[in-house]
Amino acid sequence: MQKKIYKVVAVSNNSRLFAILMAFSGGALDVYSHNYFHGLVATQTGNIILMASNLSQYNWQQMLPKIVSIILFTVGFLLGILLKRSNFSHYWRSYTMLPVILSSLIIPLLSQNLHLFKIGLLAFGSGLLMLTFTGTQIEGNPYTIMMTSGNYRKMLNEWYLYLTSRNKTSLQRRNAHNYTIVVLSFVIGACLLAFVSLVLKKYSIWIVTFTFLLALFIEIHQAKKTIRQSKKNRQRDSF
Repeated sequence: MQKKIYKVVAVSNNSRLFAILMAFSGGALDVYSHNYFHGLVATQTGNIILMASNLSQYNWQQMLPKIVSIILFTVGFLLGILLKRSNFSHYWRSYTMLPVILSSLIIPLLSQNLHLFKIGLLAFGSGLLMLTFTGTQIEGNPYTIMMTSGNYRKMLNEWYLYLTSRNKTSLQRRNAHNYTIVVLSFVIGACLLAFVSLVLKKYSIWIVTFTFLLALFIEIHQAKKTIRQSKKNRQRDSF
């Protein structure tokens, strides 16, 4: 069992690299959205809390971006369900990554008066990704992409199990490390975007474009690998 974990290919959507890219992107994207649009796009629970705060202060203007984000995130999530059920292509996951990549690419080039439109685009793409990669694993450990709250709890649980176990195993330590990597990647993405935005301003979101592109290439590679394996299985069954 342990050998199987360690033999996970580095370039796959079950790898540490993919988990790092998705967590980093989620942290950076939410910081950018909060700084420029006064709302979040991946962490919708945070939007609800911030809305409650705005409501207590009668700040209706800052509530609107959060409402738009929640609605468009929901639309993207529901569309993801339809695409997943249709199973129209081995590359369907790759296709669902395109909206957030293209949105993050063009947003700095759009008029500054289109804040609601911009946060709506990012929220839609985030919702689509959340559904697409529901159940995604890092070396056999399920985690949530682009978010950190649930991953943080799992990290604490895995470290507790490892540190309190009488018979510590390398697999337990590996599991704890995996969740730690996801959490730290989210935090690093958020902090790096905050600092980079001081220099690059609105163009700092292109960091997210780049990391999502890397994740897209990994997903395409995984789809090609799945197609090749399917062909081999069909050829073997035909004999």
